[in-house]
Amino acid sequence: MNARRRIALTTAAAAVTGGLALAPSAGAATAPTHTEQASVTVQGAPANCPKGYLCVYPKANYKGTPKKVAQNNRNLKPYGGAFNYPLSAYNNGRQCKVTVYEKPNYKGGHATLNRGTGWTYIGSNLMTIYSNKWC
Repeated sequence: MNARRRIALTTAAAAVTGGLALAPSAGAATAPTHTEQASVTVQGAPANCPKGYLCVYPKANYKGTPKKVAQNNRNLKPYGGAFNYPLSAYNNGRQCKVTVYEKPNYKGGHATLNRGTGWTYIGSNLMTIYSNKWC
């Protein structure tokens, strides 16, 4: 989904629900800002996110087929899919937090997910996830 369509859908959802579409659900982390370091614990990992992985989803609320990474990655760009337009993400890592970056080689806007936490709706705050680094 391109950025223009995503903005239109978000605006339409906000109009229908009176802005509730942009509010985080209970127990879910708010959408990350480019330098945000905090996230909120949710009720267990999504069923399709194995232990030890960062799972990035093409749809909100951990829906769709996730892209999964278990180690540091300098360039996720060639893998496309959810990395191009992430709408939700969950850190089911074994030991620590993971920082995701908008550009390859740990550059650009970034946000950090603590272990056992996720973002149910990323929105336009993090348009791509093209590299990641654990702890």
